[in-house]
Amino acid sequence: MTITFIAHSTPEPALYGAMAAILAELRALPLCHFPVSHDARRFPNARQHVTAQGHSLTSGLVWLERLTGRGAGAESSLESLIYRALKEDIVVPLREPLSAELSAQITAHGIETESLTVVRHQDKFQLEDSTTGKVRSNGWGRDAFGRWALGSVSQPVMRAGKTLRIALVGDFAEQRDSYPAMLAALGDAADALAMNIDVVWVTPALLGSQLDSTLFDVDGIILPGTTLTQGDHQAAALATATWALENPTPLLGINQGMHQMVTALGQRVLGQECVVMQGPSTLGSLQTALPLSEHSQPRLGNHPVKTCAGSLLAHKMGEEFTLRYNQRRYLNPQILSALENAGLTVSGMDESGEQAQAVELMNHPYFIGVQGQPELMSRRERPNPLLMAFLQQVRQSNRECDVSHAALTKSVRLRHPHFSMG
Repeated sequence: MTITFIAHSTPEPALYGAMAAILAELRALPLCHFPVSHDARRFPNARQHVTAQGHSLTSGLVWLERLTGRGAGAESSLESLIYRALKEDIVVPLREPLSAELSAQITAHGIETESLTVVRHQDKFQLEDSTTGKVRSNGWGRDAFGRWALGSVSQPVMRAGKTLRIALVGDFAEQRDSYPAMLAALGDAADALAMNIDVVWVTPALLGSQLDSTLFDVDGIILPGTTLTQGDHQAAALATATWALENPTPLLGINQGMHQMVTALGQRVLGQECVVMQGPSTLGSLQTALPLSEHSQPRLGNHPVKTCAGSLLAHKMGEEFTLRYNQRRYLNPQILSALENAGLTVSGMDESGEQAQAVELMNHPYFIGVQGQPELMSRRERPNPLLMAFLQQVRQSNRECDVSHAALTKSVRLRHPHFSMG
């Protein structure tokens, strides 16, 4: 049997294991992987990929599931790797080229090794033999949504209609280099609906009038939970959720993004000071989110969500659907009760019926938050239905706005009011 090692000397978590996943797909081989670490300060979301079985892994291993439909499984020790390779050929990603010491340890068990290196030429990546330098693959690149494609372009999608603007809290580098799942899943949903979309990045620097200027012509907003691990991104998410309430715009909150949506509504309705910190958001003495019990583990992997009858979520997703989880906090039932009169309703529960897993707001075009991470379940040929439902609502809301009397009679607002004439 043979172990093919794919060395990719890159700091970006989103690239780790990607070319190894491509080779595993091309050769129809399993991929195994060692534990790997990244610069947590530079890439705070480096380890946010969660498999269906609940393994928490480096974010780049999302590509294996996206390309092959197979989960990456748990991290392997050298002993378990050798045991696996005694029975079948496998592919293994590495951060650095295969060392002579590691090669000797493996070949001592009668296992052959193949060592390939990922080489980048401009925007294309290819595999070369680590010993001879011979090219072993064609060039692979990434599209506008960070998804891998062979050759210069992927299969084109016939799109129709106007280009819609989707605001995403975070920045392009973080989404593309640290946690690629969200941007890729958004591209999957847009392709399936043949929609033209532009992503508008809402960074922490955009506050006050700059935030208003950025958001005033967007068609929909996503608050992705993974970018909210830092205080500055939490503040941007809270300000964006508040803006979406004041300027009714379709809004989807994911994991911590849902907590920020509830916090924004609580601040608006209850009139109490909202403190955003590295942890649960606090509304005076009333916390929006509570940590899971000290005696319970984080809720990881695939779990069912039972929708509440009559809710918009039930209309879009049916009586029950599955979400991928990376949950460490849950919504405080007290805040949900306090905001019930404001139209906030629980639209999804866990399998026990005890914890709220989704909320929505009445009298709003689309104000839905979910505790899970739908982007981790998306593939190019099988987009996540929750993200598709969001984009469908964005398109519908845009059409209704275009034909409304108010829209037809309203004066065009200048993007930069300080440049107004007169």
